[in-house]
Amino acid sequence: MSDDVKNTTGPTGPGIHPGARWFFSGIGGAGMNPLAHLFARRGMQVAGSDCTAQKTLDSLRAAGITCYIGHDAAHVEDADVFVYSSAITRDNPEFVRARERGIPCLHRSLALAFLVNNAHGVTIAGTHGKTTTAAITAVLFSAAGLDPTAVIGGFVPQFNAYFRDGQGPHVIAEADESDGSFDHLVSSVALMLNIDADHLDFYSNIEAVETAFRRFLANVRPDGSVIYNADDPRVCRAVASAPATAARVSCALDAKADYTASDIRLLPWSSEFTVNGNGAGFPVSLGTPGRHNVLNALHAIAAARVAGVSTESIRATLPSFHGVHRRFQLIGEFNGAAVIDDYAHHPSEIAAAHDAARNLGMPVLAVFQPHRFSRTHKLLDEFTAVLGSFDRLILTDIFAASELPSDVSGQSLFDRVRSRAPGTRYIPRVEDLVPAVAAAVQPGDVVLFIGAGSISAAAHALVAMNRGQSPPPASH
Repeated sequence: MSDDVKNTTGPTGPGIHPGARWFFSGIGGAGMNPLAHLFARRGMQVAGSDCTAQKTLDSLRAAGITCYIGHDAAHVEDADVFVYSSAITRDNPEFVRARERGIPCLHRSLALAFLVNNAHGVTIAGTHGKTTTAAITAVLFSAAGLDPTAVIGGFVPQFNAYFRDGQGPHVIAEADESDGSFDHLVSSVALMLNIDADHLDFYSNIEAVETAFRRFLANVRPDGSVIYNADDPRVCRAVASAPATAARVSCALDAKADYTASDIRLLPWSSEFTVNGNGAGFPVSLGTPGRHNVLNALHAIAAARVAGVSTESIRATLPSFHGVHRRFQLIGEFNGAAVIDDYAHHPSEIAAAHDAARNLGMPVLAVFQPHRFSRTHKLLDEFTAVLGSFDRLILTDIFAASELPSDVSGQSLFDRVRSRAPGTRYIPRVEDLVPAVAAAVQPGDVVLFIGAGSISAAAHALVAMNRGQSPPPASH
């Protein structure tokens, strides 16, 4: 990551005034489109571009935001501030022209820091579970009347958006560790979920990942709070980096902690458990399945309690939370089989999705698109083990996400997985998936599409074929 503007997290950074022209390059992305909405609502003149015509552009345009398809230097000729995502390279023509013009160039993390650091920032960090936990936290705060602003990395049905624009003091946001950019965030409350080996294209090893989280926690305000997963030894070590005066609130399913969950019942499409904290316990029902979501919810509940939300409000709100789009999302059916779309792309996430799918009590047909050559290469043994646990699996080639091919490929991953699971099939092209999956589906199956790349389109196309419709856009 490269930032042309430094020290921009204060209340009066460049272009922070109504009428300033902000241009978002990569505006359709999950990290960018909520920021574009929020800055437009704060009086900025917002425009942006994206390389593809994503569904997210529809809501941006409906909000009066100009969105271009494709990148062109002419787009930024009248911009006062240029905001770019990590997907935008320095040779992007818009980025080049913005630098030539000498306008402030902000990585999206700096734009997010404008919102978080000048508010009571509630940040959610961790290798896995950030989007779901941030969404639960925002929904709990909203239902309790705290009127938060929220920046979420997925579409939240309760908000009909990736964001919520509130008038209260809290800004709830995910802290993205993938490129180290969460260093810019100063948290009043930091939720620390887990630390795992990931983004090894950016970090040299797991120790470097842990060091990055230590830096993030060091930026918690001295009078703030850290809510952390006491089941994760790396998290427990990293918490020591937070200011000594910051409060520590631990959560766990197995270890002793300030907040624990007992009497856990993992139902097919929901979960029930008792929250134990502050010397008392209360039962809750959560409208999403999976043991991992019990732990996610426990952190969100602890954050809500720290903010003064009543147990009655928490209990009344959680049953109606049915998740974020692309997080174990039931999108329809095909020939009597349930079709689920899931963003899981790391071995730990795939294992959690597999557990939730098996808990439905139906045979599972999994369809996985590996994401990034670097991730597949660095975690090849872990991918082999988790994918080899599926009874029925279809693999595609690797979604490059702008990376160049390496020694590992979809074929080489398939060869390794097939040695453990002989029934595994390899369909390299995502475009060829739908007929192959359709032929393999049996009534009563659950078809689990998993991956962070383009595989969601195949899941939606399968459901659309069942309805006799043209495939709808795959995402919001």
